[in-house]
Formats: sequence, structure tokens, C-alpha cells
Amino acid sequence: MEKRIHMEVEVKVPISDPEEIKKRILKEGGTLKREKHFESNFLYDFSDRSFSAQGCLLRVRELPEGALLTFKGKVLQHEKFKTRPEAETLCQDKQGIKNILHSIGLKVYFRYEKYREEYTLCNALVCIDELPFGFFMEIEGNEDDIEKVTDILALDRNSFSKKSYAAIYAEICRQAGKPFTDILFDPEK
Repeated sequence: MEKRIHMEVEVKVPISDPEEIKKRILKEGGTLKREKHFESNFLYDFSDRSFSAQGCLLRVRELPEGALLTFKGKVLQHEKFKTRPEAETLCQDKQGIKNILHSIGLKVYFRYEKYREEYTLCNALVCIDELPFGFFMEIEGNEDDIEKVTDILALDRNSFSKKSYAAIYAEICRQAGKPFTDILFDPEK
């Protein structure tokens, strides 16, 4: 299965009532694409952080069916949406892909966890994400489809964020005077 680099266009929206949003998505003709599942994400870079310095990201996302290896290029200037080149492929062997990355000198520099539920609406992918610091909706598709979802769900465009979850969490930590750490669920809960 060959996948070429495509342009990822997305926006994140903080939500307070994920169940209400799910009902609205389904009421408006959306369909459940993938049930709620756990994702553990590992961001990789060389020791000199050369990927990060270029504005790029290399991620391994552990999923129930394997590991999704994703490369994201530098974010492009866009007024409304986070836009960047992206290529990804699913690897069946989670540990195998990590071993390969370590063998070429890449190391994990950041981890984050989330629960995700995926829907389709107006040809856009609409994800409901639960992170240790809150709930978010991520809308991904072409610009017109994102705008349609925004209108259909009556979303406040002023609440949109083009930031990564790490950047959102870093801001929360700064405001609370807490140290910035990996974004992990408390194993005791």
C-alpha cells in the first residue's frame, strides 16, 4: 500500500460536552467511522533535535492494530487552519518500528496519550479526543468541508486552535505555574 505525501488541513476545538457533540454529529448525518480507542503517541527526533528545528515531526502512534508511523512537514502559513505536508503508513510490528528508529539514531523526546472516537461529516474526519487535560474536537479535511462542519455544528470560530496538543498543554502548564511534562493519563485512575 503506497501512500504519497498529502496536505493535512485541520483545526482543533475545545469542547465541554463530548456526548452532546457526538449526538449533534449523528443528527446532522455524520457516521461513526471508528469507535473509541486508546492511542499512545511517541515523538522522535535526533539528539540535536534537527527535525523539531525544521518544524517537522516524526511520530509513532500505537493503535490496537499496530503502529502508525507519521511524518509531518513544516506548518504552512494559513489564516484559519493548521496546514502541513503529511505522510503515514501502518506498521504491524509496534516494537519493530521503534527498534528501527532507535537503530538510526532517533530517540523519543515527548509522549502523549489520548482516547479518540472518529466520525465522518461532510467528507471531513471529525475526531473526539479525550486527553488528560480535557476534551477536544479535531476536524480534518479540505477547507470547504471544514467550513461546512463548522457551520452545521454551529461552532465558534474564535475557539479554533491551530496548535498541537503539546503546545496547548504547555500553555495550560504555564498559566497554572506547573512544569511541562509528557501528557499521560494517571495509571492509578
